[in-house]
Amino acid sequence: MENNNSFNFLRFIMANIIMLAHLSELSESEELAFLLSFCKSSLGVSGFFIISGFLVAKSYSKSNDLKKYFIKRTKRIFPAYIFVLMFFVLVLSFFSVLGFTDFFLNIETYKYIFWNLLFLNFMQPCLPGVFVDNFNCAVNGSLWTMKIEEGFYIVLPLIFYLMYKLRKKNAVLVFIYIMSVLYTYVMLDVYNKPLLAKQLPGKLAYFVVGIFIYLNFNKFIIKKWLYLVLALIVMMLEISFVSVNVFFPLVFGTIILFLAYSVPFLNNFSKKSDYTYGIYLFHYPIIQIFAYLKLFDKINPFVSSVSIIILVYFFAYISWHLIEKRFLNRTN
Repeated sequence: MENNNSFNFLRFIMANIIMLAHLSELSESEELAFLLSFCKSSLGVSGFFIISGFLVAKSYSKSNDLKKYFIKRTKRIFPAYIFVLMFFVLVLSFFSVLGFTDFFLNIETYKYIFWNLLFLNFMQPCLPGVFVDNFNCAVNGSLWTMKIEEGFYIVLPLIFYLMYKLRKKNAVLVFIYIMSVLYTYVMLDVYNKPLLAKQLPGKLAYFVVGIFIYLNFNKFIIKKWLYLVLALIVMMLEISFVSVNVFFPLVFGTIILFLAYSVPFLNNFSKKSDYTYGIYLFHYPIIQIFAYLKLFDKINPFVSSVSIIILVYFFAYISWHLIEKRFLNRTN
């Protein structure tokens, strides 16, 4: 039952929601502003974290070797990530106002590579002389989530250790959830630090919801309709009476996992190919290039958007078949 799901479809939809949201923001086109009405990048990212919590917990619980667990996570994340990082350093050297030679002689180029290889994108989000007139100069603003994902992979074994050491798995997850929600509240409403609020401590609530539902999967699947109704009631009550998103991760997680196991005709969507990661990695810099070339003004913004989507899908296809799949198929 666990394997009969529509996670690939849901992740594909979330990646496209994020891409469309960034299309609207980065293009600065009034004609595309409507996209932000129904495409929220934060919602897509939260959905990714929930599914990641479920799937990575499943992978870890079925692995009897911590080394193999980390090797699997590394093979899934690093190859395409490193390729995208270095590929766009090379490509964007031709777009820098510094010129090709000065671009590679500039220390900022190597700072960008260094910090992004460590998943610390916020330390050096821009390349020298690149996208200086854009909405922002970030080469790939989507990469901020990668350090959170990697951080989750690292803390997951510790979470499992605490659950089984204390023999109270649900209590441990509930405690982490409460602490995560409290952290977000303090960062947002007390200290007004939105950038800190969306770091790993604040996002753990979404991951642990995925873990919780996985560890209680049989109960969840039997009463999924009841849990969906309860989640929707809680959501309406929270919207009406509570100003803090105390229950949103739980509600959203319940909805996501309900959909994953309630739309059987989507279970085979992209079953043998996973283009989601490629879409996520490639879309931002491609949109930035179109914005830099002012193609949203020179060409109809909708034509530009369709062209971007086609390009992103093309690179996602190449990424999966030439990079991601090959590393995943390698034996440890």
